[in-house]
Amino acid sequence: MDTATRRTFLKQSVGFGLATIGGSYVRIGRAADDHIYVTSSGGSFMENVRKHMAEPFAKQSGVKVTLVPGTNPTHALKILSSRGTPPYDVAAFGGMDMYRLIKARKLVQVDEKSVPSLADVPDKFKADWEGCGSMYDYSSVGIAYRPDKIQGGVKSWKEFVERTIAGDFGKQVFFNNLSSNVRGAEVLSMFGKVYGSGYGDIEASIATLEKMKPHIFKFFTAFNDPVVLLTSGEGAIGPGWDGRTFIAEDSTKGMVKWVDPAEGAVSSGPVMGVVKGGKEDLAKAFMNYALGEEAQKAFCESMLYGAVNRKVQYSEKLKDRLPGIDSVQLVDTELLIKNMGALLDAWNKRIAV
Repeated sequence: MDTATRRTFLKQSVGFGLATIGGSYVRIGRAADDHIYVTSSGGSFMENVRKHMAEPFAKQSGVKVTLVPGTNPTHALKILSSRGTPPYDVAAFGGMDMYRLIKARKLVQVDEKSVPSLADVPDKFKADWEGCGSMYDYSSVGIAYRPDKIQGGVKSWKEFVERTIAGDFGKQVFFNNLSSNVRGAEVLSMFGKVYGSGYGDIEASIATLEKMKPHIFKFFTAFNDPVVLLTSGEGAIGPGWDGRTFIAEDSTKGMVKWVDPAEGAVSSGPVMGVVKGGKEDLAKAFMNYALGEEAQKAFCESMLYGAVNRKVQYSEKLKDRLPGIDSVQLVDTELLIKNMGALLDAWNKRIAV
């Protein structure tokens, strides 16, 4: 951070009871108010947010952080329906629900003065959120497969599609169920880009999947399904997540593999923003820590997700596995929302039957 920006941030930090020293926060006062509430999903994700973001921030700042587990739509609804003091200070969940909050003006504007770590986050992770937030990790959908069944693997989405259509993989191909919110829309959007006019080409997306359908034995409905189908031997190849497949690869001594397709992995991730009317300054301080190099490296190394902070240097174990910031493909959130009705209609008529 440059001297002028740092000086501005120090002044703002002191104004709400925090000062920064060497990038860390030290407590000054207002003990009764030093408590913020942050939304979260559950399971290992929440535990890693707690371990690598909430607890270190609390230790450095003196600000107590309570993580509130729940589903994205539930968190969003509580904020949307709140009057007066909101139920949370930091909203951190999936993009489409975050988009609803932005349109309802429930989040405050953040910038590099109020959240200096944003300077180290590329625009692609901030572009959809109208100055109100940023993604704070990215997980990528590429192609997961069994190397004992798919000799040599595959190199691209196009190869995966065309070999599926040709029957090269038998009827052991799995694919995302569109209506189950397991990134089916994003993968289909990639088909629109590869075989049509772009991410929004619904006809090209559905027509491509229609040709693949005779060889798809399962449209999966849960994020863990690709790994389960592969390790059980029921499936041989299909779209799958990087981190989850890496964990399975390590635990099974290479039974499964993951490839970053030549056209790019389809990536997405949770978004973090500051809720209007909450403890906005403390929430911005937490967001600044969560997007900082220290928290990003620790959290993403544990989750095997991509870090959005460009300064992060991955360990030897991870650096050659994750798709890089510049290669990942992010489908415009507004476009996905706009196209979802038509995409679901085409899916129900031509794929789900």
